[in-house]
Amino acid sequence: MSRQPSICFEQSPAMIVFRRTAGDANRLLNTLLVGLETLKHNAPVKPTDFVLAWSKPATPGEWLETRNFALRGTMVAVVDALDRYLRILSRIPGLTAQELDDTLNGRRDPKIDRRPTVSERVASLCAHYGGAVSPAYPLAVGLLVAWRNRFVHSEPKGGLSRSQSLELVNYAKFFEEQFGKADIKAALKRYAAREAPTLRDLSTLVAASQRLVTDIDAHILHLQDPETYVVSLTRYLLYASEDPAAELERIFFRGGVGAAGRVHAMLLEHGGNHSLNRRQSALRLSRIRLNGVLGIGRNEAAQLFGIQRPTTGPGV
Repeated sequence: MSRQPSICFEQSPAMIVFRRTAGDANRLLNTLLVGLETLKHNAPVKPTDFVLAWSKPATPGEWLETRNFALRGTMVAVVDALDRYLRILSRIPGLTAQELDDTLNGRRDPKIDRRPTVSERVASLCAHYGGAVSPAYPLAVGLLVAWRNRFVHSEPKGGLSRSQSLELVNYAKFFEEQFGKADIKAALKRYAAREAPTLRDLSTLVAASQRLVTDIDAHILHLQDPETYVVSLTRYLLYASEDPAAELERIFFRGGVGAAGRVHAMLLEHGGNHSLNRRQSALRLSRIRLNGVLGIGRNEAAQLFGIQRPTTGPGV
């Protein structure tokens, strides 16, 4: 009988959602801008379901408006992805410190008499796990959020503080070396002048956001006890399903190794893997230990996860 591999966790479900959303936004932005430049020099090909009258932009300003629309959409998508990442982290019991719960969910802070911004919430998470990420990354997120607010929503107040701008300038060499000769000073000048970000500006800020999430996610997972984490993750996935009671019945109906096997399959879809190239520090759990923890029947599972089973129906 072949030895079953350990299941390993190198990313949380929150990370998977963020990576998919932010990565798609960046890829789609590049596709739209390439399509836009191509359209300038070629005859348009309209979709078959196109029903409105349309013609090419007639002036440089109209072309720029179209480009800026794509930039705005990307900024909104990435900031929303950061917001969702923080919220999902808080929904997996024990994954992050309890005292961060209000911050991660953006609840009103009585100390400042308002809801914290996405960038403030990201900064609080990074500060709590000090040293997990480069200090340059939350500053870059601060610029991204402030620029989004100014460029997309035309918000005149708030924005990046003078001290944050000066701190970012201090990391100019870091951004130049780590992000393909990115010029963070020039980006800050464009932001201060209320100009649109260049594609390089936006790509740099999105990449910095991705690195921040990657680093903090790996750090948080490294702190977990594997047995406790798989129970917490299973709880989250059960409650995130359309019908938690029905999902519990499906997984734990027969109990034993079969139930653990169905949990195992579910975990592989939400951050688990069998990769041989995984990091040495990655969280891992053997199949034998998984069987011992979650190879349980539906009554025990219902009690463990606090889900009320139906009182009537098949198998009751």
